[in-house]
Amino acid sequence: MTIELLRPAFMLKPDTRNQDMPACCSPERDGRGRFTRRQISLGVISSLIAPAVGHALDPSAAAEFYRGKTLRILVGSPPGGGYDLYARMIAPYVAAKIGATVLVENKDGSGGLAALAALLVRPLDGLTIMHASAEAAILSQLLARPGATWDVTRLNWLAKTSMAPKLWFVGQTARYPTFKDAAAAEKLTWSATGPADNISDVQSVISYVAGLRSKIVTGYRGAGDMSLAVMRNEVDCGVLSADSALPLVLNQSVKPIALFGSKRWPDLPDVPTVREIATPPADKQWIIELRQKIGEAQRAMVAAPGVPAERVEFLRGAFAEVLTDPALLAEGVRGKRELDYLSGGELQRLIDGLMTEAKVRLPEFRKIVLESYF
Repeated sequence: MTIELLRPAFMLKPDTRNQDMPACCSPERDGRGRFTRRQISLGVISSLIAPAVGHALDPSAAAEFYRGKTLRILVGSPPGGGYDLYARMIAPYVAAKIGATVLVENKDGSGGLAALAALLVRPLDGLTIMHASAEAAILSQLLARPGATWDVTRLNWLAKTSMAPKLWFVGQTARYPTFKDAAAAEKLTWSATGPADNISDVQSVISYVAGLRSKIVTGYRGAGDMSLAVMRNEVDCGVLSADSALPLVLNQSVKPIALFGSKRWPDLPDVPTVREIATPPADKQWIIELRQKIGEAQRAMVAAPGVPAERVEFLRGAFAEVLTDPALLAEGVRGKRELDYLSGGELQRLIDGLMTEAKVRLPEFRKIVLESYF
């Protein structure tokens, strides 16, 4: 097996020969090379109807389809971020499991949502999937963000890969190095890529429950840019997934303030949760509970609606074996990239329930995470 760098991506090649995509799988496109609305609609409809009519799935046909092909895993952030690193760690195991070349393709923009939008206009053949922020996808749909054209309940969720709480951190020479200092600040600034990007919404919730006078500064490309802004004191505070921020904590580039999660995190056992340092009033408890439930979906592999059902099930089965492989689990522990597998079916049900539950408090939630701190 060899590894090749391709632009901001890499390819893992097994000892098999690439095969051309069958003509039957080629998408109908308009004059500019885009999916036609008809093609997308037919794909979605077929994905919904096939299971209903009792279509027998043929796993051997799906296995044969992937053998020797190229599977692309989209990542909605630049190389080096958490989603990217997890995808690159998992990719060799997927390549070995399904006998395909695996290409990790970085497509950053809009807090990772540009890649999800791209997923929906790729051919519906199952040869492009995404290591996505299920949180951001859920949030953007709930909040009706521009460009959020997907329905998370119709996406084909393949597996949850990992989950870690969010970490609120500051630079080593921060103006407000403690929670007490932050609470007294006249204006506390935070770095984010954009509204409802899986980062700024957590910053908004923290600010709301702790009574902080915050201003969220958007426009950063990804985890690297956001954390660098904190270290340079361009902004006062940052939030990242704790496993992405952990190397910065260990090399003393940043200092942790609190975790946004239901409990302390084993890799940072001395860091308190937000609830521990700022007990929210009873009338604000709901937003912490709601946002933490959305966070349970976190990083996940996903395919577009319309991918043939037998290929979806084949990929779900492959990820079930890969993400529970002792060798991969050990590699994750060594690299502080622990896996937290949840099956595609279980993740699908989790997301369905979240979408229903969140709608009850949606007007209040939208005001807090989209309007109050920008």
